[in-house]
Amino acid sequence: MRGFRSALLASVYDRAMLGVERRCLAGWRAELLAPLSGRVLEIGSGTGVNLNYYPVDLEQLVLCEPDAAMRHRLRQNVARRGRAEIDISCCSAEQIDYPGAHFDFIVSTLVLCSVGDIDRTLEEIRRLLKPGGALVVMEHVRDDARPSVAAWQRRLEPLWRWCAGNCHLTRPTAQILQRVGFETDLDLVEMCGVPGVVRPVIKGTARKSSC
Repeated sequence: MRGFRSALLASVYDRAMLGVERRCLAGWRAELLAPLSGRVLEIGSGTGVNLNYYPVDLEQLVLCEPDAAMRHRLRQNVARRGRAEIDISCCSAEQIDYPGAHFDFIVSTLVLCSVGDIDRTLEEIRRLLKPGGALVVMEHVRDDARPSVAAWQRRLEPLWRWCAGNCHLTRPTAQILQRVGFETDLDLVEMCGVPGVVRPVIKGTARKSSC
């Protein structure tokens, strides 16, 4: 059943997200990814939506996607672009087979909500980033400003996780980033054209200390 859900999600994801991409996500992706340089790692790359927004002159681009169905579509999208500097990895976000302090930037867009162990994931990200490097994030989060919405997020989360690849509606990602020691520069915005329980989004950077 899990394999069936995975394949189904991979087959419909891009079409299901098309409207919200046009309304807001595409603009946010361009804003966050266009300035990147050097060596870049993306966790949870999915079908490769971010490929349209990365600079063409990156030194290295590594795309990690542990789900086989998503990774199949990712490989197809990468092949169509013919970019030699792109590597595809099956590593999960919690354990990535690259040396420490290797990357200038790590990218997570709508991914930290679904990782199994967010503390371990962020520890691994800190290990992989160079001193002063940054995690670039675009993540939907718990709605702390509206208690009624947060209550619905709690009620719906078990079903939502089952349907949406372990996506957590109540994860306070901004607070977690600060708790584990990242220096954050994040905007709180609202996703357009989606249910209220997934509208609150943080976007920006979480920087590793240069010390």
